[in-house]
Amino acid sequence: MGLADIPQPKAGAVTKAHGGVLFIDEIGELHPIQMNKLLKVLEDRKVYFESAYYNRDDQNVPVHIQDIFENGLPADFRLVGATTRQPHEIPAAIRSRCLEVFFRPLVSDEVARIATAAVAKMGVALEPGGLDVVRRYCTNGREAVNMVQIAAGLALTESRPAISQGDMEWVATMGQYNPRMDRRVRPDPHVGLVNGLAVYGPNLGAVLEVEVVAQLAGDRPGALTVTGIVDEEEMGTSGRTVRRKSMAKSSVENVLTVLDSLTTLSPRAYHLHVNFPGGVPLDGPSAGVAIAAAVYSAITGEAVAPGMAMTGELSIRGDVKPVGGIVPKVEAARLAGCQQVFIPRDNWQDLFRDQAGLEVIPIATLAELLGHVLRRTVEAAPAGSPVAAASVLAASPPTSVGG
Repeated sequence: MGLADIPQPKAGAVTKAHGGVLFIDEIGELHPIQMNKLLKVLEDRKVYFESAYYNRDDQNVPVHIQDIFENGLPADFRLVGATTRQPHEIPAAIRSRCLEVFFRPLVSDEVARIATAAVAKMGVALEPGGLDVVRRYCTNGREAVNMVQIAAGLALTESRPAISQGDMEWVATMGQYNPRMDRRVRPDPHVGLVNGLAVYGPNLGAVLEVEVVAQLAGDRPGALTVTGIVDEEEMGTSGRTVRRKSMAKSSVENVLTVLDSLTTLSPRAYHLHVNFPGGVPLDGPSAGVAIAAAVYSAITGEAVAPGMAMTGELSIRGDVKPVGGIVPKVEAARLAGCQQVFIPRDNWQDLFRDQAGLEVIPIATLAELLGHVLRRTVEAAPAGSPVAAASVLAASPPTSVGG
């Protein structure tokens, strides 16, 4: 019933690793004092010992013991450390001496295979629906094995031969497991709804919907409402704290300026409600092109073609700027069922050429993006409709604007 077996550190492992490799699992859990001692070993390539019972002036101490305490033992090795902590939680001194490798997260089917193997090893059966719970809540193999072990304990306690879906759901509820960020894109288009892309951890990408509703303000000035975890940001230390308007809300205001200056639309003549559902904190800039497409769609009344996702920062001149975490974002779009994903041209990598079932399209300007995502609906729009009057071509920047 315990946790999955994890090898524990053994005394003397540092000296035994001399001339070889020292592997430390969960290196991020070391005490700061232990971490400092490890750094000292890495610098000196020796291990020095301390003992309250050692006295260098004691003539009864054997020579070889005195040599160990005075000169240390050799410990020249290659260090390999593994951890589940975030990069900023690892001391910078350790990170500067390492080549960092970030492993991609397991997809839901891989987690389900681990759970299936755990069920077979324990000699119990798993009723239909149990694996779906694992797919929905577990993000790694350890969580899957632990969930199966506890659910199997419930079944054995009640003398049942199989783990039920209810057992797995009880474990997920009592263990306060959070659902995975996996999301499938909607198969049908909706006005004002666009699939953005976000990163919520090392190599962890997610598809994030951006919703916009637009209503003509009439004689009154248009109002802007932004909802989601975007209201304000706090930064600093305990001695000095600064609060500022969130970058996500600033990105929305930036989009309105771009659409107002580079298109025939007048977004400030509308009451706009921009919503970021899902309860995911946003940094804002990388969602710029998704916000622009959603606002454009809401005002013109034309939906963005389904199966598309996009990411990129939007400058005030309508240029699409590069963003971080592009590879996990593209992978998240593929797993979500997207057929096309739009990325900044400066983020293009050659590995994007061979994405099975996914076309990665680099863009440099907002005009390029709107030309792609609204092309089909514009061609089919009847004359006199809002989108025909606005026209995607009208979204192109003036010739005097670079990019």
